[in-house]
Amino acid sequence: MEGTAGKKGIGAREVAMGGLFAACVTAATLLSIPLPGFRLYFNMGEGFIYTIALLKGPFYGAAAGGIGASLADLILGYPLWAPFTLVIKAAEGFLVGTLRKNRLVALAVGMSVMIAGYTTLAGILYGWKAAPVEFMTDVLQSGIGAGVALLLTKALERFTRKS
Repeated sequence: MEGTAGKKGIGAREVAMGGLFAACVTAATLLSIPLPGFRLYFNMGEGFIYTIALLKGPFYGAAAGGIGASLADLILGYPLWAPFTLVIKAAEGFLVGTLRKNRLVALAVGMSVMIAGYTTLAGILYGWKAAPVEFMTDVLQSGIGAGVALLLTKALERFTRKS
């Protein structure tokens, strides 16, 4: 990664962009719908993680996904999930960003990481009867997020080419 001074490494600009992207993911995740009877919620953070990773690559995808989503867990009252979210969402953003040349493959891999990570964790933390509810929520959330990301990415690329 090129730093702002032309040197290899991470400069102030990259850190600031990572923080801004993490804040966007946090805000999108805070727009959440809790599922009654479960410690789960549906949110739009996925779409932002995927969009950032597709446009900016694995570093920003991992930072925005891991930091942004785990901060939202803390704010929304799910502190138990925050460390797991940090790892799952960072891996998801990193992989989508790494595989971004083929967007559909990248999104399928990211969705699989998210679904497998959270479904397994729900089973371990709350018992395996909770896993199907988590699975269905994650399929819906990641699928909608992928659709949003494809639309947003296309629109943002068109906008940046014009400007």
